[in-house]
Amino acid sequence: MGVASCGPRPAEQARICAIFALPAVPGDTQVGDAADLAWAKARERALFRSGAIYGPGWQVMGHGRAWGRCPVRAKPIEHLLISPDGTYAMTKGGRRAGGRPVSFGSCYYENGPAGWRVRACRRTLDDPAPLVGLKR
Repeated sequence: MGVASCGPRPAEQARICAIFALPAVPGDTQVGDAADLAWAKARERALFRSGAIYGPGWQVMGHGRAWGRCPVRAKPIEHLLISPDGTYAMTKGGRRAGGRPVSFGSCYYENGPAGWRVRACRRTLDDPAPLVGLKR
């Protein structure tokens, strides 16, 4: 087994690079109206249930796959999730300063007849954490 077998297949790599080439930076970019954000929220749940998860090669030991090499990638991207049918995707990440997050968010993408496009981006660094009840 060679090192080359650790990365995505060529078709997967092309899809990943096409998403990374779009002008969206998780945590910094804000785009989309209420309908776009509702579309994104519904797909985010589905991506976490059944999407393919990608990350940098050094980080995928826990879960997911390596996203390989692309000529362009926004530095703050920490995770990429792609739907099983390849029609939508999401990136998550943010910038850090001194080891602390200064921005965090998600960007959502749709794959249509003309290719991938940014559908929505939202910042989530200051969102309150959901309350989770403890079972006793």
